[in-house]
Amino acid sequence: MSNNKVLGLFALTMIVIGSMIGAGIFNSPADLGSVANPGAILIGWIITGFGVFALAMVFQFLSYKKPELEGGIYSYAKEQFGEFVGFNSAWGYWWSALLGNIAFFAVIMKILSGYFPILEQNKFIALIFSSIILWVYHFLIVSGIRTAGFTNAILTILKLVPLFLVAILSLLAFNPELVKGIFFSTKLAATGETSSIFNQINNSFGTMLWAFIGIEGAVVLSNKAKSQKDVGKATVIGFLITLVIYIAVSVFTMGVVPPSELVNSTSPLGTVLSKIMGKPGQYILDFGFLFSVFGALLSWLLLTAEIPYIAAVKDNVFPKRFAEQNEHATPVFSLTVTNIITQIFLLTLLSDTLQNVYNTIFYIATTTILLPYFFSAVFGVRVANEENNGLYKFFGWIAVIYTAWVIYAVGWIYIITALVIYSFGIFAYPIAKKEKGERLTGTQKTVYSLMWIVSIVVIILVSTGKLSV
Repeated sequence: MSNNKVLGLFALTMIVIGSMIGAGIFNSPADLGSVANPGAILIGWIITGFGVFALAMVFQFLSYKKPELEGGIYSYAKEQFGEFVGFNSAWGYWWSALLGNIAFFAVIMKILSGYFPILEQNKFIALIFSSIILWVYHFLIVSGIRTAGFTNAILTILKLVPLFLVAILSLLAFNPELVKGIFFSTKLAATGETSSIFNQINNSFGTMLWAFIGIEGAVVLSNKAKSQKDVGKATVIGFLITLVIYIAVSVFTMGVVPPSELVNSTSPLGTVLSKIMGKPGQYILDFGFLFSVFGALLSWLLLTAEIPYIAAVKDNVFPKRFAEQNEHATPVFSLTVTNIITQIFLLTLLSDTLQNVYNTIFYIATTTILLPYFFSAVFGVRVANEENNGLYKFFGWIAVIYTAWVIYAVGWIYIITALVIYSFGIFAYPIAKKEKGERLTGTQKTVYSLMWIVSIVVIILVSTGKLSV
């Protein structure tokens, strides 16, 4: 077990940042500028930041008070609500991350096709290239979590350089005249449409809500941390660095390039750097974008393989084979199964039709990650009550309210369709129960039956076009 604790504070912090900062930030000025003006965007980030900060503080608190609950997201849900909910939390998180990884490959191919058009012209070559990337990462992680963590740290630093460059240069080149009169205007500068400040803030949440997915990175990999105290520190430090970058990039850029130009740009940050630095700015941004997505992919492959391993090795709620580790502390079976499934889904790159189907599945899968957040927040309140800690009780309740609101904001359609993902857990959980000499309880069978009924109805409605998600 001595080889198991290999990630220090720096590596954990880079994993947190690397998990949160992916492709979205590079298009955030356009995504946010199309629905809100700078003032509303700033308020939106402050509200979102406070909610996510409360969640980060919950993770920090639990890592200190419950260091034995390695695996975090899964462990907290299981401790609070029992084994069955714990399994479904792990199952939903695993599939959410697994399917979400495919999006990174699509983005990588899109960026590279600008320099190598054959990747867009010949989708089979794009599939082969994506597959090579997947399995190179696979063997990198197999060679050791320490090696993968070091590589992730390098990629994270490389992605942060152009983002800091955008933030600093945008601040220096900021032209107040571009935002004067529109900062808190009810007329959107980008589109000319009328929208109240409240609606602008509310509409901006759609982009911001997903910006911090991955904040739990250090918690999920706490099993590999040299110190459980580093887990909490890494979560908070990573969050604060990421929040500063998000605010700077999405607000300062509107004072360099008119919002209407940013919204219509295919590369908003590239447009900003080009305005300041000329053509080299676009090249710097493109390579930064590429490093960002490569880094995020590596971070998420690490997280994706870890959850089934923790669920199998700690409480045997995943089939026991998922608990297999090699001499480098890598969960090899979990990683292999994850990447084989990923390879199958990479076939979506071959077909526009399949890509559209995948997009729907991706949004559904992303929804499943919200429930583990909510379960963790509830558990945080419980532990804070037990410890009679007023400060963390406050953060816990803020996190509960925030995550509950996010689940509500997602919409009932996505919540119901997320059951499709959870229903497939019936192919894993009963196996783990059988290996322990147990069977599904009557309640568990009923729950699975109801999930399958809903899933079948949803699949039929979606496939016939009667339900749009």
